Amino acid sequence: MRIAVILDWMNPTMAAAFQQLSARGVKVNLVCPEKQLLDLATVRVENDLYILKSGTELALSMAGALHALGAVTLNPYPTVAMMRNKIIVTRMLQQAGLPAPASYVASDPSEFVPLLDSGPLILKPYRGSRGAGIRIIRDAGELGDVKPNGLILAQRYKEPDGADRKIYCIGGELFGVKRIWPIRTYEDKVGEPFAVTSELREIALRCGRVFGIDLYGLDVVVSAGQPYVVDVQKFGSYMGVPDAPRRLADYIQAAAQRVLRGEPLLPAGESKHS
Repeated sequence: MRIAVILDWMNPTMAAAFQQLSARGVKVNLVCPEKQLLDLATVRVENDLYILKSGTELALSMAGALHALGAVTLNPYPTVAMMRNKIIVTRMLQQAGLPAPASYVASDPSEFVPLLDSGPLILKPYRGSRGAGIRIIRDAGELGDVKPNGLILAQRYKEPDGADRKIYCIGGELFGVKRIWPIRTYEDKVGEPFAVTSELREIALRCGRVFGIDLYGLDVVVSAGQPYVVDVQKFGSYMGVPDAPRRLADYIQAAAQRVLRGEPLLPAGESKHS
């Protein structure tokens, strides 16, 4: 069994998961596209399963080329490419009736000035990740400092009731981690576990059904007792999840075994746990 991981960096949880796979006899190939010259003529499907862990343009392009050549990617490449765009993700969540803050898009930050009459906004790069470039804007004067790099997603800022909630899904199992924002230390990143309520469980599983995946993470802000889904990630860090390396190794190995048997990557009904 050969599994390739396309990545630009790796946290301790993922490193331990891949080490567990290697210890089980799985050939794990780590591919960092930015650290090599790619001869496109040599790009071919050489692994049973590819894991797209990076969201860089080069990683997505390489994964897209492999997908066109018949590679199987976890999560599926078309879904990963779509979820890289927060505009698409947010609209899909809204269409599915999931609780999400009012959201707006503009290329010129000054377009958001009238919206501030109704309260603060939180601005995000529409292709951002890992919290980079996120700003809370309370006054129109602060928009002058915003340097747009493409489109900007603005969401109505919801003052959180304590720490933010991160919910991870691995094959239908849900794990809650509380984290403060912004993250300043490694301990902040690990956070602390919390029991996922029935309300949050239903929201999290519905998010998975929207995108047709069951390996993902979502960010939830609870404000005035009301949960809001503010982002969904196509994979996630899984830091703070109990026994995460083993759980991830089990999931990835099972997915690769299905591919080798010629079965669908996601078993029928797998993303519809209740």
